[in-house]
Amino acid sequence: MKRMLFAAGCALALAAGPVSAQPYNLTLSGASPGGLWSSLGAGVDAAIAAAYPGSTVTYQTSSGGMANIPLVATKKVPLGIAVDAEVVMAQNGQPPFREKITDVRTLARMYSPNARFQAQHVIVTKDFAEKHGLKTLQDLTAKKAPIRIAINRRGNVDGDIAELLLEAVGATPDAIEKWGGQVVRAASREITSLILDRRIDATIYGIAYKHASVLEIARGVPIVLLEIPAAAADKVAKTIGGSVCGFKAGEYDFLSQNINSVCAGAVLIVSKDMDDALAYNLAKGVVSQIEKFKGAHALLKQVTTPATVTEAGPAPFHPGAAKYYKEAGLLK
Repeated sequence: MKRMLFAAGCALALAAGPVSAQPYNLTLSGASPGGLWSSLGAGVDAAIAAAYPGSTVTYQTSSGGMANIPLVATKKVPLGIAVDAEVVMAQNGQPPFREKITDVRTLARMYSPNARFQAQHVIVTKDFAEKHGLKTLQDLTAKKAPIRIAINRRGNVDGDIAELLLEAVGATPDAIEKWGGQVVRAASREITSLILDRRIDATIYGIAYKHASVLEIARGVPIVLLEIPAAAADKVAKTIGGSVCGFKAGEYDFLSQNINSVCAGAVLIVSKDMDDALAYNLAKGVVSQIEKFKGAHALLKQVTTPATVTEAGPAPFHPGAAKYYKEAGLLK
């Protein structure tokens, strides 16, 4: 509570216009501890602390963007991270949201869809794929393969995206069951164990390129990656506010050809009612100290630039942030 009151005080102090000397003490709601988003939180903290000495951005764990959006919209926390798809779902009032939430704004993009931090990996054990002639996700339907496939739990956006991909090729859970297969909902770590123990044949993993979990599976079980057909990839990418992306032959040892995939991005969100000067200064802090932000994660170093930080998301930029980005020549 003290942290929130202090943040509100900062906003009032900035009412006269952006300044550079004001220290901040803010909370950022992310996801689980130790994951990618905790690194993003550390990066934001490092950038803001460097830009405004004495400042602290405290990372708060949560169940992810589905929880962060209402927390930010109701001003229970000033900052949150959300996947673009989650923002789209909130804006449309799609489950698990009970009503439309349109009160959040983008402060900065944490990562672009094309950075492949959240790329859909359609992983199938090699023996199952060869037995049923599977080369693309569409082949599941064409072959009516009795596949046991795991996707993430309900309420997790990667699970929702995986379900959309299956539906896009006609492989609904009901259809898969009719073919003698099964759709299993499980957490990421559980999925890794299930496929390594051969209790499932496949998974659709929304995970970073060369993530440790993908490499762990590949070390334990011969696998292949199925291509997502272009039409299905395009349809799902548009639905989630993501983009069609892909993997090139040789990027994984088990990949011998270029394939399509779908990638999601994530944004740093704030309330539409955040003070303009505060939003301006926070945006300026991230961009002016972008090397500090990038230093929080090896993949950020490779893909993050001021231009990627200002890539548009489903929610418009907060006016204060947009003002800084325009002054910096990053937005028209």
